[in-house]
Amino acid sequence: MPSELSFIGKNIRFLRRSRNWTLLQLASKIGIQEGPLGRIERGMNLPSASVIYNLSNVLGVSTNAMFSEESCHAPVEVPGMSDACFVTIDPEPAVLPKSLLKACHDIIAAFHALEDICQVQKYAYLPLSIPFSPCYQGMEQLAVRVRSYLGTGDAVVFDYFELFENFGLRIILFPFTRGATRIDSISFYEPAFHNAFFFLNSRGNPEKQLFSLSCELGKILISNQIQLQKQPLFPDHNKVSENNRPITPDRAARRFAATFLMPKTAVCASVNQLGITAEDWSWDLLLRIKHRFGVSAQAFLYRLHELDLISDQLKDRFDARIKEFYKSTGFKEPDSTRRCLTPNGRFFDLLLTAENINDAKEETIEIKQLEKRLKILRK
Repeated sequence: MPSELSFIGKNIRFLRRSRNWTLLQLASKIGIQEGPLGRIERGMNLPSASVIYNLSNVLGVSTNAMFSEESCHAPVEVPGMSDACFVTIDPEPAVLPKSLLKACHDIIAAFHALEDICQVQKYAYLPLSIPFSPCYQGMEQLAVRVRSYLGTGDAVVFDYFELFENFGLRIILFPFTRGATRIDSISFYEPAFHNAFFFLNSRGNPEKQLFSLSCELGKILISNQIQLQKQPLFPDHNKVSENNRPITPDRAARRFAATFLMPKTAVCASVNQLGITAEDWSWDLLLRIKHRFGVSAQAFLYRLHELDLISDQLKDRFDARIKEFYKSTGFKEPDSTRRCLTPNGRFFDLLLTAENINDAKEETIEIKQLEKRLKILRK
């Protein structure tokens, strides 16, 4: 196959892997031998019209998906789709830059390749479809359930990246492309494997990355519940409010993240052990304790206020100081960052394993080239 048409085989291979099918399984479904299909995927042969027709039917995609030179970009979530689906809970989502979508697509394809080469499972151990009540209290209860599944209870976790990856979730940090520098994170859900990809902008600080990761997990749980109900999850959000703040899907995800990272029991215990009253907080004390939870000063301040652990007067004073600091420093954290997170641990562990497998030399070289091109952070 001419090199300029090799993307056809790569698209077919991506679609096959996204369904966790082997070459033999797909070949049998479309009525050809494993060898010819392998040569098509490697770019050695062009598929015939009948093979294209059968692939389209079996894979459940249009022929355009296989002939797209820009690759098969993951679609917006549609019930019943087996591809990785972009997750959004915004009824009118902003259009993501094509360059960012392509980068995410290429990383998803690389991750699938590494999982296949290393023969590891693609399923997550953490359930990503959990019923909950569509209210602020319901989001807090959901966070408690997720922490229970993870086995952390109310304990403060040192490295959430490693924790998530130990449960089979995929986390990738890389500098988002031009035109997407203000986007902190996006996620994709894979219905076929009940798993997800979390993409975090490495330009952000660890506190922002950690909160963004937790928010994306909340969005996936909310999105999956919306798909199960086949109707809006918060239709009467104006009737469900807290402190005159009606709940919306975005606020629900943020409440989930805050509760997940700062469980009520853990925050109250930290405060009570020091005997701090709502009027006793100092600026240095606020920063010192917020480091325990790995969150931003602002997120910790808001959580204290939600739990009635800090007075309104002090909350407003510290909030103004934090906002002024963010404005003057370009959103750096007061008192710098102390949380150490392990970026892209699973990705590079798989890549190092794949490099020792003789049959995977060509693909691992391509993946390493992708890693360098996208500047994926090494741990």
